Amino acid sequence: MTQKTKLEIIGPYTREHEGPFCTRDGRAARIICTNRKSSNGTPIVALVDDGDHEMNRAFNAQGKYCLGDRKLDLMNAREVPVAREFWVNEFRHGDALIGVTCPHKTECEAARERQEFPVLNWVGTIHVREVLPGDE
Repeated sequence: MTQKTKLEIIGPYTREHEGPFCTRDGRAARIICTNRKSSNGTPIVALVDDGDHEMNRAFNAQGKYCLGDRKLDLMNAREVPVAREFWVNEFRHGDALIGVTCPHKTECEAARERQEFPVLNWVGTIHVREVLPGDE
């Protein structure tokens, strides 16, 4: 499993910030142009994460969204690590060695696996949560 990150807002949009960027409501934004020729004063074009796809949006030079919805204003951000958390099931092989299944996102998924394969000699479920620097 790879290290996950999330975006944390560190202040309003500034041209000097090299990225990453997000909207005020936390959606990832990829700036693709800062010098668009436009008659309505929106030189910045960014692709804003809208869940399953990215939507192109226009912003003024200060990063304000062109249609006035303040939650879509651009913000400077930084990536921060997110602790990984998952569940694995332990089972005993015929030769008494212990094995583990692939990771599950939830404890319910791990429990479902144990129910779907009752022939395995289940030992237990292990909850794994990564401890990040600074976590106490």
